[in-house]
Amino acid sequence: MAKKTHKAKPVLMSFIVLVCLMDQSDAFAQTPCGNKPCPVIDVRQPRRTPRPPKNSGPKTPKSTEPPVAPDCEDSDFVVVCGMSGCQITLESSSSMRAKFKQLSTVITDDLGGFTFQVLGNQHYKVKVSKPGYDSFASEARKITCGDQQELKASLLAKPVTLRVRTNPPESDIYLEGQKQPHGKSDANGLFSYLLTKPTLLIEARKQGYLSATKTVFLAPEVGSRELLLSLEPIKATLRITSNVETARVTIDRETSSRLVTEKIWLSPGEHTITVKALGYAPADFKLLVKPEETITKELKLERLPINALQEQAGSFFSNRAYDDVVKLAQYMLEADAASAAANRLLGLVYLERADPGSAQSRLEKALAGGETVMLPVRRHPGEKFELNKGHEACEAHLLFSKSELEFKSTRNAAENFKVPYTQIQVTGIQLKSGVASYLKTKVTVNGKNRDYSFYSFDREISQAGKPYLEMIQLLMRSH
Repeated sequence: MAKKTHKAKPVLMSFIVLVCLMDQSDAFAQTPCGNKPCPVIDVRQPRRTPRPPKNSGPKTPKSTEPPVAPDCEDSDFVVVCGMSGCQITLESSSSMRAKFKQLSTVITDDLGGFTFQVLGNQHYKVKVSKPGYDSFASEARKITCGDQQELKASLLAKPVTLRVRTNPPESDIYLEGQKQPHGKSDANGLFSYLLTKPTLLIEARKQGYLSATKTVFLAPEVGSRELLLSLEPIKATLRITSNVETARVTIDRETSSRLVTEKIWLSPGEHTITVKALGYAPADFKLLVKPEETITKELKLERLPINALQEQAGSFFSNRAYDDVVKLAQYMLEADAASAAANRLLGLVYLERADPGSAQSRLEKALAGGETVMLPVRRHPGEKFELNKGHEACEAHLLFSKSELEFKSTRNAAENFKVPYTQIQVTGIQLKSGVASYLKTKVTVNGKNRDYSFYSFDREISQAGKPYLEMIQLLMRSH
């Protein structure tokens, strides 16, 4: 018999029951073999036509069985297990009364099914098995010529022992949303349950923790591993009351901090708490907190000694954090109302903020208290002033103390001097070419009277420097 060439024909959509964990996807939700054609197996075997009997006269028929229908080849039988590793056995018979014979045995791959090309006008049976599942056996069905049939062989998994481990241990176990716990995990966090239903909703609860829930699907592999339920602890609450409302709190040496007045959330366990405030000694303490615990801590910060405040303020001034310098200087004045160091710092901050008038009074108090004040100026060597040239070589400083004045040139040491205020004669602020302002003085150095002109350190060729020079003029006296 000549064989025809056949192509796999489209089949109806199959529904299969996958027994797997909840996060697995159903690979057979769209078509019988997961959006792909099922593998095709040709199991057609042409029947032999019986030879006619020899002419020996009429005989009485021995059977009333109807005549066998003619063969046809154009038929498909799709068998879908829905999983890989299913053993599918196909049997056929020419009639329901005749004995069924095995045609083929195949093992499914990831597609989970096969398309058998079979003879028409035949009866077929299917047996499907897989380790860990109850076997499936279909009733006999007839496939006619040109027929296309599909068989969904859904296998049910056999019961397995589900092992659940909870973190933390000794958690209550609830099944299927029951109001009462079914049991509790042991000291090692282990709980066992015989899983017989296709699906199971399991939940773990414990005081101080958020519950953890998972849905388990019955499958043989479930019995070979543990299901972990990790419960997230409810954070503890820390409230700190402090005598300094602007203090900031750091947890476990983190880089970020928060105000002491804020509510602080802590995960269960041991933590190191650090509280800092400007001008105060930092405070450290440790806490061992439990889930959902509320802790109240009263903390009193101690003010730093005045020398530590001065050192801290100097560091902030170098970093141009002038607001912090002012606050620290105020703390110094609270400890010592006549603090010369605090007045010096405040005077320098006022200068940085372009307020020489306010700076003068603070610097005078600093000098009277024995502090030394260094102020930047510019001086042209040999009094050679050139309006159109740069003045980088003229950088210098005036060092004011209680009873004497020192001049230090950055690049020309020959110009330096240190004399008492009685050897300085201030002529006044002068204008050159109508725009350049400078402070003109005569200083007696080594018995010689010399002219010294001091220009504003920032804009020595404009009248903007005049208030600064006026402040220097007033400071050139004994304090």
